[in-house]
Amino acid sequence: MSAIARLMHLGRGARLVVVSPHLDDAVFSAGATLAEAAASGIDVLNVTVFAGVPGSNGAPGSWDRQARFSSDGEAARRRRLEDEAGCRAIGVEPRWLPYRDDQYSDDRSEIWNELEPVLAEADAILVPGFPLQHPDHVWVTSLVWDARAPLPQIGFYVEQPYAEAVLFRRGWLPERGGGAADLFGESIVWSRSRPRLAHWWRKQKGFAAYSSQLKAMTRPRARVLIRVGVYDIRRRGEWLGLPVR
Repeated sequence: MSAIARLMHLGRGARLVVVSPHLDDAVFSAGATLAEAAASGIDVLNVTVFAGVPGSNGAPGSWDRQARFSSDGEAARRRRLEDEAGCRAIGVEPRWLPYRDDQYSDDRSEIWNELEPVLAEADAILVPGFPLQHPDHVWVTSLVWDARAPLPQIGFYVEQPYAEAVLFRRGWLPERGGGAADLFGESIVWSRSRPRLAHWWRKQKGFAAYSSQLKAMTRPRARVLIRVGVYDIRRRGEWLGLPVR
């Protein structure tokens, strides 16, 4: 039985919706766990909120310039192709909402109207939960959490490469508090997910698909893959959190 099936009581054919703020968050953070879930017969949908506007030709934002895109539309088109490949590598379905992230001062008032019907069809939902330091991650998780009453069960995932950064720089771990626990004043129980080696390999293939982002994060780009891999080895798996009820 997969870790998600066990923790969230999901059977074959159940639908798990993973909410990614950006085009890479789910695969970077929980790719092996999601690969295991998909292989076990769970229908995994990865919904990216800030997937950009492919038809736009506006000036690139600060991060998109760092990734060497000439426009915001080019960034959206390229990154969606990367996400399609990353999701294919781990066996999940991608879905993209046409909104831009915090590089751009866009109106976000309609996002919930598009996201809510997708979440309402789920049997379980995963959102970013630790360390929750990126403003887009905070915004997306808060949006879902604040509207949780009619929704199915919500769990949290440890975000990468943010979690490896706060571990190596500050020694922060999710089970010691922080992230969603502090933001929402909730008690969260974090559990280790230890998929088989084949699923870890699928995560590495998915991870490598996001070449534009790996180049923008660091040079050489292999450093990010290695650091997240070391984190996963040191922590003996990926981590999922459930609020105490």
